[in-house]
This record gives sequence, C-alpha cells and structure tokens, in this order.
Amino acid sequence: MAVPYEVNSPLWSDSADKTRAFVLPAGKKIRVKDCALAPADCNGSADDGKWGFPTGTVMIKNFIFDGKFVETRLFIRANDTTWIGYGYEWNEAQTDATVVGFDRVSVMFDTGQRTVAWHYPSRMDCMTCHNEAAGATLGPETAQMNRIVGGTNQIDRFQSLGLFEVAPAKPYKPALVTPYPGQLGAPPPSATLEQKARSYLHANCGFCHRPGGALATFDLRYDVPLKDTMTCDVAVTKSATGIDPLVTKLLSPGDLGRSAISIRMSQADPDLGRMPQIGSYAVDGDGVTVVNDWIRSLQACP
Repeated sequence: MAVPYEVNSPLWSDSADKTRAFVLPAGKKIRVKDCALAPADCNGSADDGKWGFPTGTVMIKNFIFDGKFVETRLFIRANDTTWIGYGYEWNEAQTDATVVGFDRVSVMFDTGQRTVAWHYPSRMDCMTCHNEAAGATLGPETAQMNRIVGGTNQIDRFQSLGLFEVAPAKPYKPALVTPYPGQLGAPPPSATLEQKARSYLHANCGFCHRPGGALATFDLRYDVPLKDTMTCDVAVTKSATGIDPLVTKLLSPGDLGRSAISIRMSQADPDLGRMPQIGSYAVDGDGVTVVNDWIRSLQACP
C-alpha cells in the first residue's frame, strides 16, 4: 500500500508541484530517532525526530506542471547500507514513463498550457543529495510530518495504521513553518522571519550543510542555534561569482552583498556558484526573499 504524505517545508524543485508517498515492505515499520534515549544514533540533538525506513521501502515522488506529470522518482532501500534512485520521464501524452539513464537529461516539456524546462538528475546526483549523513530520505521527520492533512494529523494517521516501531512521543516536535505561500499552504501569521528562513534553509540546504554531509563546514539544520551554525561572520571557503574571499562571509548580518548564502542562492548558473549546485536550475525567488529579509533583520552575530 502506498501511503501518501505531505511536508511542512518543501524542497524547491524549480516551481514544480509534487506529490509524495512511501511503500513499506510487509511487516516492517518506521523507526523514529530519539536523540535523548539513543544519542549514538544522532549527530547532535538536531537529528531528533528523523525517520528511518526499513530495507525494501520505496519512496515515491511525482513532479507536476499544470496537472501533467513530468517525472516520477523512486528511491528504494536495497539493504542496510544502500539506497538506489530511479527517475522516470513521462511523455506529453501522459500514457507512458520510461526510466532515465545514468546521466543527466534536459528536456523542454509541453504541458498544453506552456513549455517548461526540466532536468532529470543523474544517479550520482540522487545519491549526493540523499546522503547517508542526512538519513538518505530527506523530508520524513517529525517536524516536517507534524501536519494536518484531510482534517487529521498525519502522524496520528500513520500511528493508527501501525507504521511505527515506536510512535513519536506527544506532544509532537513543533512543526516547521511553511516558508512562503505555495502548494502546501502558507506560513502562520505568527511565524517570524527567522522561523521562515531557517525552515527554508533546513529543507533545502541542511541535508548537505551538516555534520557528515557533503559540505560539512557549517550546519544549517533548523534546531542548531545560529551561533553554532558556523555561518555568522565566518569567512567563505569556496569562491564563486560575486564573492570576494577577503570580505565575503557566509552570513554577514544586515548585508546581503557580503553574505555568500544570499549571493549563491540568487545565482542562476550552477557553474558560477549557484546553490544548490545540483537538482535545481531555477532561482527560487520567494525563497531568496525570505532568506534575504531575515539576513537584513540581523543586527549582529549572537
């Protein structure tokens, strides 16, 4: 049975709408990290509530424009240490989807209302983002899944289906706010600039920029205090267009022109230093606005 789910803070996918689901193998259940009870399972308390899926699990994600499927991705746990990702390219008639090869593929896709550029990732791209340190799956964690769907908290629904080894303790870990209005709703009126920006950075950057991640020199997980992220007034370690290693910081309070996070999020070309470097080829204007507004609001490093 495919179990659909939603997240609070979605990964930006070049403005595509998405649907998500997972299939658990018969008799197997989800394991939820409890960093207080089992600190060895976590790299700091910021990993608390991360969901682990058993061997045989299939994660499913569809990418959609104007009601048409452009891609379906399957992410399969082959054994205790190995996940495998496959992308399927839909035809414009929506009658068939064929598996994408090992290399990146770019197409112009006619939705019937417009033509959109779409980029199918390589198998290596899949595993770079879905890395072991981040837990392989990126979205499923208590703060992301603590969400009302169809009038019911979806964690409650999963518990009623018997999907957990041990269900997350109540009250559930506070939900990440949705950074800006979109397919999955809007941030609550009470959401602060910091909550919206840190939620966005957690979902879109924190799986690589974290201990053990592909770029582990700083940590953008939501629960890490700003003073411990190793970003504020910290010199850049990699050059890119628009960045001067002598003056640019990863994050310079109140100064977008000296903040590499802002500069690299605003760069459209991955070859010129765009972040993220893979999996996206269009700047998320709303995401840039949220992060920039937060940086402008900062007066000093904590």
